[in-house]
Amino acid sequence: MFTHSTVDLETAIWLKCRLLVEGCSIDQTVRFPEWIHQKKIHLYAHSTESTSNKIPDDLLIGDGESQVICRIRYREKASLQITQKENNYFLFDKEDGQLIPISFPEGPKYEQASVQGHPLSSICSSLGRDLLGITPSNYCFYFKDGKQCRFCEIFPTYQDKVEYPKALKDVPLICEAIQKAMALDERLSHIAVTSGNIRSYDYTFEYFISIGEKLLELGLDNQGGDVLATLMPPDQPHLIERLSQTFFNKIYFPIEVYEYEHFVRVCPGKAEYGYHKIMERLALAKEVFGKGNAYTNLVYGVQSLNQKLDPFSYCPLKENEKGLIAVDQFLRMGIIPAFTLYHFSGYNQIGNIELNSLATYEFFKKWGEKVYESQIVPKEKNSMLFNSHSLSNTLINDVFRMAKGKREC
Repeated sequence: MFTHSTVDLETAIWLKCRLLVEGCSIDQTVRFPEWIHQKKIHLYAHSTESTSNKIPDDLLIGDGESQVICRIRYREKASLQITQKENNYFLFDKEDGQLIPISFPEGPKYEQASVQGHPLSSICSSLGRDLLGITPSNYCFYFKDGKQCRFCEIFPTYQDKVEYPKALKDVPLICEAIQKAMALDERLSHIAVTSGNIRSYDYTFEYFISIGEKLLELGLDNQGGDVLATLMPPDQPHLIERLSQTFFNKIYFPIEVYEYEHFVRVCPGKAEYGYHKIMERLALAKEVFGKGNAYTNLVYGVQSLNQKLDPFSYCPLKENEKGLIAVDQFLRMGIIPAFTLYHFSGYNQIGNIELNSLATYEFFKKWGEKVYESQIVPKEKNSMLFNSHSLSNTLINDVFRMAKGKREC
């Protein structure tokens, strides 16, 4: 007998964790409404599996204050399955027979628009309800010499999946697309600009400065939202100050791996730039952009791999232990250490890692508690970055919101 289950926030986050780690299948009888936002590739595909049917990007679990948004990762043999009964949609858990009501966010209002002869949706992506994502360059010069981060799939994914015909987009095109998307969709208030390395670290940074200056010149009204630049640090430190004087108000230098020797193995290109140099630039970024506005990123799932980066060497206990040591260190520096989940779409040099759902959930739950208790995030914010419905492919905002709710109730 199937049961319909309502969910609280903690249960919704657990289900999201399972969806991100294990994925879900879709019953063949499901018919999605025409208005649903169909899956688009932003940076990565998130799975080696695909279906010929058009499927949504995200789904919503729960209602009201307990609602979370989650990226759909298609896997045919997953224990969770999207099903439909009349006009209602559910997540069917094959393990216990429960039916969990789900819904889908409305798609972006700019999907039919174009800019300079290109579909606007080939330049911008909606990453949740109110976050506009832009990838200025799907190329990274690490790939030229085989020194890309061993988990990275940005360039081969672009070659195989992404719509825009060039790896590098022009600054006027990017800014016109952002302006038009935000004018057409009043829900958008946050912007995330994420790029691979273009010609040099300083060239990439100056490219971002040009984007930020142009957005400032346009007088864009993003309702006071977060505007995040994600890229490698520059060689010339004064460029960080210049970027802070543009439209960008948050900065993100991803170090990806915390332990130095492991960092060298996993991120050979970044290792040539310098582990300690990245740490120094992070400290500078925190001083320039201010408390709560400087971030790094680490990849959950690769911290525990052995020297050969064998995917079968992943160890949930070691992964959590190493990850939480990194969290403590960065929080002491005043840097917010975000974590993304490792994924494999068939393109990187590590291969498939089957993460442990329970260990992943426990790690992120502890992460949320530590970040909340650090008081780095401004007290008035209910999310670590952007909004609680902005990031569908990681748990960081959800567990921060849960930790805050438990401490302040």
